[in-house]
Amino acid sequence: MTRTATSTGLGRGTPPGATDGHASLTPRRRLQLVLAGLWVLDGLLKLQPFMFTKDFAPMTFSDATDGAPGWLARPIHSVSNLVGQHPVGLMVLFALIELAIGFGIAWPRTVRLGLIGCIVWVPFLWFFAEGLGGLASGSPSAFGGAPGASILYGLLAVLLWPNDRDGAADTPRSDTPGSGETVEATRFVGIRAARAVWLVLWGLFAVLAFLPHNLASDAFSDTIAGNVEGAPVWYVSLLDHATAWSSTKGAELGIVFGLALALVALSVLAPWRRVVRAGIVLALGLSVLIWVFGEGLGMPFMGMGTDPDTAPLLAVIALVYWPRTRRAATSAATSTPPAAIPDGAAA
Repeated sequence: MTRTATSTGLGRGTPPGATDGHASLTPRRRLQLVLAGLWVLDGLLKLQPFMFTKDFAPMTFSDATDGAPGWLARPIHSVSNLVGQHPVGLMVLFALIELAIGFGIAWPRTVRLGLIGCIVWVPFLWFFAEGLGGLASGSPSAFGGAPGASILYGLLAVLLWPNDRDGAADTPRSDTPGSGETVEATRFVGIRAARAVWLVLWGLFAVLAFLPHNLASDAFSDTIAGNVEGAPVWYVSLLDHATAWSSTKGAELGIVFGLALALVALSVLAPWRRVVRAGIVLALGLSVLIWVFGEGLGMPFMGMGTDPDTAPLLAVIALVYWPRTRRAATSAATSTPPAAIPDGAAA
């Protein structure tokens, strides 16, 4: 019997953007699963033995208050004291929340609930656990982890929100950049909002790069050296060489870094697909450099890391903006049964 598709999903009870057991995953669904996996990883990291000790809260929340003004530091101190008094119960609760978000996004029937949970949980993390990602500290830098991982989780939840167009991967929207292209970032928020998000995010990074503190001669070397503690020998050697090489080149590296970030930000405005893709490739390359040298791979070596940090999320955001030609989009959807495509989706 031939199934009749509806305009609200890919079949009875299946959310838009999800597939049944006989269809391949759409690119959007794959990105949602990556986001789900990162949330599950965050939840598991919060179950490490160190998280249940009384040393965890002072050490972790002190990073959030470093350089923060009083209006931000005071409530963070209050939460730090609360977590320090009840480390086991609260850390288990935090871990369960993040695991629930991850598995909620991963299961097609609850993907919207998972994304809502992500959006609701993010403000708490961003304010109390990350101190607004260091933006109020006076010396924030994308190389050092600004604007915080949690706000990027929330951004991805919005960009990857499922909608009725998710099942029509072979139909480019009229407002996507270039003829016959699909861009996952535009499917829910539209091209203007998606471009604004990209421009503001990477433009902010570029502005931060030119702050006086980030142009100091030791700005990069100090950040790199701070990732050495507890790292394996091979990684320590790599960081030591990078620290020595950058020790007196902070101003030059800061200018190059800032200009590269500005190029990434402006690339989304280009009318040529090759320029847009080049900007995204540059964003991916900068994400790798930030993660390896600036964020210490999320500092997992001593059992004290609570998340993989901002760089992996920046890489996922870059992939959300990758423009795909109509032919590529059509190939991704060919394994989806015709009845699973909403009415009016055919070109």
